[in-house]
Amino acid sequence: MVPMEFGLLSKLKYLYLGENNLTGNIPPSLTNMSKLNELYLEQNQLSGHVPWEIGTKLTSLQILSLWGNQLSGNIPNSIGNCSNLTAIDLDNNQLSGMVPMELGKLSLLQRLNLHSNQLVSGSSSTLTFLTALTNCSHLEKLNVADNYLNGVFPLSIGLLSSKLFKLDLSDNNISGSIPQQIANLTNLTFLDLSNNIFSGNIPSEIIRFHKLERLYLDGNRLEGSIPSEMGEMKSLGLLSLARNKLSGKIPDSLCSLPQLRRLYLDHNYLSGGIPASLEGCQNLELLDLSYNKLRGRIPRQVIASLKNLQFYLNLSWNSLDGSLPGEISKIVMAQAIDISGNQLHGMIPNAIGDCTALEHLNLSRNAFESRIPDTISKLQNLQEMDLSVNFLSGSIPLSLRRLKVLRYMNLSFNNLSGQIPGDGLFQNSTVIALLMGNRGLCGPQNYSLPACPKQSKGNLSLLRKTVLSAVGIIAFILCSLIVGLVWRQKFSRRQFRPTNYIFERLRYPKFSYQDLLTATNGFDEANLLGVGNFGSVYRGNLTDGKVVAIKTLDLQNEEAHKSFKTECKVLGRIRHRNLTRIISAFSYPNLKGLVLQFASNGSLEKQLYPDRDDQEICELGLSERLKIAIDVAHGMEYLHHDCSPQVVHCDLKPGNVLLDSDMTALVTDFGISRLTTTPNTRDLPSTTTIALKGSIGYIAPEYGVGGSISTKGDVYSYGILILEMVTRKRPSDDMFVGDMNLPKWVRSAFPERITDIVDGRLLRDANDMEENRCLVSFINVGLICSSESPRERPSMRDVARALESVRASVMGRAAASNLTATISDLLRNTTRNPIGTSASNTESCTL
Repeated sequence: MVPMEFGLLSKLKYLYLGENNLTGNIPPSLTNMSKLNELYLEQNQLSGHVPWEIGTKLTSLQILSLWGNQLSGNIPNSIGNCSNLTAIDLDNNQLSGMVPMELGKLSLLQRLNLHSNQLVSGSSSTLTFLTALTNCSHLEKLNVADNYLNGVFPLSIGLLSSKLFKLDLSDNNISGSIPQQIANLTNLTFLDLSNNIFSGNIPSEIIRFHKLERLYLDGNRLEGSIPSEMGEMKSLGLLSLARNKLSGKIPDSLCSLPQLRRLYLDHNYLSGGIPASLEGCQNLELLDLSYNKLRGRIPRQVIASLKNLQFYLNLSWNSLDGSLPGEISKIVMAQAIDISGNQLHGMIPNAIGDCTALEHLNLSRNAFESRIPDTISKLQNLQEMDLSVNFLSGSIPLSLRRLKVLRYMNLSFNNLSGQIPGDGLFQNSTVIALLMGNRGLCGPQNYSLPACPKQSKGNLSLLRKTVLSAVGIIAFILCSLIVGLVWRQKFSRRQFRPTNYIFERLRYPKFSYQDLLTATNGFDEANLLGVGNFGSVYRGNLTDGKVVAIKTLDLQNEEAHKSFKTECKVLGRIRHRNLTRIISAFSYPNLKGLVLQFASNGSLEKQLYPDRDDQEICELGLSERLKIAIDVAHGMEYLHHDCSPQVVHCDLKPGNVLLDSDMTALVTDFGISRLTTTPNTRDLPSTTTIALKGSIGYIAPEYGVGGSISTKGDVYSYGILILEMVTRKRPSDDMFVGDMNLPKWVRSAFPERITDIVDGRLLRDANDMEENRCLVSFINVGLICSSESPRERPSMRDVARALESVRASVMGRAAASNLTATISDLLRNTTRNPIGTSASNTESCTL
């Protein structure tokens, strides 16, 4: 705790207590240090309110740094009396209420960081606090991102300080159009308005942003064409317009941006061809044009100009045709190339082997033909390769055995033939699942493929060849149609889902104290379903015959009261078939709790580890476990992407997954959940650094070293849940000692020795190739989700889509697909602030 005796140091001018593990409240006695100029308490675990006396007693204060704590309540209006303040850093806390208008009194203010809190705009339809800040004529940095701000921009935004060089209002609910007056802020070098609900056109007045280096407008509802005036923003190094509704052609003027290094135009409605003028952007390190309506050939001169591409080239899911230019060999430094989901044909050029830095290569769902080039074996850094759903023929090159780090290779649904190589990656029978749909392949009997003939008996007759080719082509066309229909259904359903929902205020039935006593037979132990950290759950039989779960709180536990408030707040906002449903809430002097939906099949934990003496094995088969995982993924996808505000669960584990009468999975227990940013979040850590919470073994590793709460933490917990479902090993098992944990243990055996780690029941289920492929894919998803680095984890939307593809392919409805999240989604986060870095101490860097 911060010693209250510090308040006796009345002449102290500088107090730095940052980056410790201080807990408790900020003692009001600190405000007795009337001479204090600088107060640093950042990156601790302080809770409670910001002392209201700050503005009345610390009038000499110049710097107030409290970021990275657990402070709650309002920002005191009295702070406006600290007329000497030049910097306020209150970001990464749990502050709520309105942004004080009194901040406009701080005429010397240079830096204001309030991001990653729960601040609102108030009842006004405009962001009036921005008008108040126009009085701060020295303001240089303003960051109010990751809050609950709504309303529209006031026209006065153009009157903010002429010295302002960084403005970040991302991850809020700001609506309306982007006013042209914003272009008056001509000294801006960083502007981030992403992940809001802006509509209308991009104002052409942005031509006045001559110093702007980074512009983020992604994740909004912007329409119309990309202004050609953007070509006048000569300092622009990063331009992100992704995930909007932009249409028309890509303007040629973008080639006039000499500093442009990262260009995101994906997930729009852009049409026409890839402009040949892009060859002028020779400094591009990253180019993402995926998920648009682009047509025509890939310009050779554009590909040849991408010599400095370091991250990735993503042209996937357009309608590009023609051949893949041999100039692809110029992209020697790219880590990833994704051109899947187009209409490219011809041969895969041998020049692809010159892209020696490649780690991810996806050319699937095109019409490539002829042989797989031997030169691919030169890609010694290649980790993932997907060439599925093409017309590739001939044998699998033996040279692919040299790819030592390749962990995923999908060659399914082509016209490949001949014997499967018997060594290297092909020694694993699990790889065969990713070769399905190639009728001409043969191999050992344990691969569930036709045995290769020992001696050649001559070539097949011309008629037989013709018939086999026709059957293969027809099968491919049917498969492609099915895959296309399934993908279009999912894409249209999700792509046009509104980013924000207006939740109806629920009318809950009321239960008297006597009703609850009667329902539980006086809270008889016979009706006890379970006991948790904050209370107990009982089975209740209502008078109308309905069975419910009644969750009561331990009133002696102070944390239980916070948990109750959080769970009420979360459950009152959410409505999804894979999330437990609240029926009512009650609060009496000696009893407080919730009436919840009853799940007759108990928890997933009880199913995985039956406690009956006569049963020690789990009865859940592979298909049941996959279905449960998909249900949980859809529930988490809703929390992360379709809620407003977004919900981070923080304690996902088998004990918090319930199973109802038809084994539908329900995610429950939102007692330590966090309401964070808007659904269009970038999935970077966005809320405060807090004390380590959750269940041991399921907690994301970054939380243990001061990382911020984020949806990526939930993804890690989900990955552990999958691995536990597959292995029936708790992450807290005694076998995991030292550096060894559940993900490392599974990785050590994957995929060659999965029989050593997988639950015996699943091995019995995975007798044929389809089930075996499903099991390998299932484990792979768990491993990807439980990656050590948050940046390497996919979003829950990508996870849900991948597992649905697994289930569809097993049931014969679709082809196997890459289970990792899209390359663009996984690498996009590298352009943002590093994890665990506060924007308050990170300057905007020039690209």
